[in-house]
Amino acid sequence: MEQYLLSPEQYKLVSGDNDGAPLCPYGNHFEWIGYDTISEEYVRFTKSVFKLLVSEN
Repeated sequence: MEQYLLSPEQYKLVSGDNDGAPLCPYGNHFEWIGYDTISEEYVRFTKSVFKLLVSEN
């Protein structure tokens, strides 16, 4: 949460079906996955950050 709050515009939620999106530990696609727009890589959010982003959409 601390890192997210320093630069919230850097992160967004994207569909887990996007090309290159990682699979969950059980081999399935995530419904939503975090994406860092600066480093251009997928990230896992804490539950609190995820809830915050979902409420904004």
